[in-house]
Amino acid sequence: MPENYLQKEVEIKRWKAMIPAVIGLGVIYYFYREDLKSLGVGDVEFSSKAALAFAGAVGLLVIRDLAYMTRVKILSMGEFSWRSSLNVILLWEFASAITPSVIGGSPIAIYLMKREGMTLGRSVSTVLATSLMDEFFYVLVVPLLIIIIGTDAFIPGGLSNTAEMGLRVMFFTGYGIHCVITILILFVLFIAPNSTRNAILRIFRLPGLKRWELKVGKVTQEWMLASDSFKGATLGMWLKTLGVTFVSWTARFLILNAVLYIFFDTVQNLEVFARQLSLWIAMLVSPTPGASGIAEFSMPVFMQGVAVVGGATVLIWRILTYYIYLIIGSLLLPGWIVRTGKKIH
Repeated sequence: MPENYLQKEVEIKRWKAMIPAVIGLGVIYYFYREDLKSLGVGDVEFSSKAALAFAGAVGLLVIRDLAYMTRVKILSMGEFSWRSSLNVILLWEFASAITPSVIGGSPIAIYLMKREGMTLGRSVSTVLATSLMDEFFYVLVVPLLIIIIGTDAFIPGGLSNTAEMGLRVMFFTGYGIHCVITILILFVLFIAPNSTRNAILRIFRLPGLKRWELKVGKVTQEWMLASDSFKGATLGMWLKTLGVTFVSWTARFLILNAVLYIFFDTVQNLEVFARQLSLWIAMLVSPTPGASGIAEFSMPVFMQGVAVVGGATVLIWRILTYYIYLIIGSLLLPGWIVRTGKKIH
C-alpha cells in the first residue's frame, strides 16, 4: 500500500478521533460553568498549611492512579505494558465521567483493553477481576469502620426521621447488593465458569440469537482460558492486587479529607471517610454522567454533622476527582485511537 495513502488514512482517523475530544471538552465547559454559578466560590485565605493540604490532595490523586495502573498491569498477566495500563485507567475514568453512573465505565473498559491488544474474552475476565477487587474493598471496609466508629457515622445528622431512615435503608441495601455482586463475580469467574459459559451458550442457541452463537462461543472460550489463568495465579499475586486496590480506593476517598484541611485545622477523618462510602451508593445509581449534579448537591448533605462543606470545597474536590479526568481523557483519546488503530490493522 502506498505510503501517502497510509498517511492519508491516519490523518482521517486523527480527524475523526477529535470528535470525542470536542464532546469531552464541551462536557467540561458545561458542568464546570454550572458549578461556578451554583456553588459560589468564596475567598480562600492562602497559607502554607492550605498549600500543603492542596499538595497532599494532588499527591493522593497521583497515588490513586499509580495504584490503579499497577492493578491493571498485574491482572493483564504480562499482556500490558505500563503505558498501556496507564492509557486504560485514564480512558476508563474518562468513560466513567461521560456515561451515567448507573451504567458505569466497565463496558467501555472491555473495549479499551481489547483495543490495547487483549482478546475480548480475556478483557471481560480482567474487568470482572477488577470489579471483584473493588467489591472486596467495599465489603471489607464498611464493617471495619462500623466496628471502629459505629453505624451512625455513616448517616448524615440533622435530618428528619423519615429522611434518616431512608438513607439507612439505602446504605444497607446498597451494602447488601455489593455483597451479592461479590458472590456472583466469584461464581462466574472462579467457582463455576464452565456452567456460566454453558448457560450463556444455551441462550444464544435460541431463535433470533443463533447467528451470534459461534462468536459468543469463541469469546466465552477466551474467557474460560483467562479464568483458568486467574485460578492458577499465586496467592501473592492476588494479595498484591487486593493491596493496590485498597491503596487506590483509600487515596481516592482521602482526597476530600485533604481538601477539607485547606479550610479547617481539624477534620474528623474516619467519619468523613465513612460518609463518602454512603455517598458512593447514591452516586452509583445516578442517571447523570459521572454523577454530575448529584455529587455536587449531595456532598454537603452527606457531610452534615462532621464537616461544613462549602462551594469551594466541593469544587476543588470535583476538579481532582472528576473534571481532571474529563480534561486528560479528551486530550489523550485522539492520539490513542490513532495509535491503537494502527495496532489493530
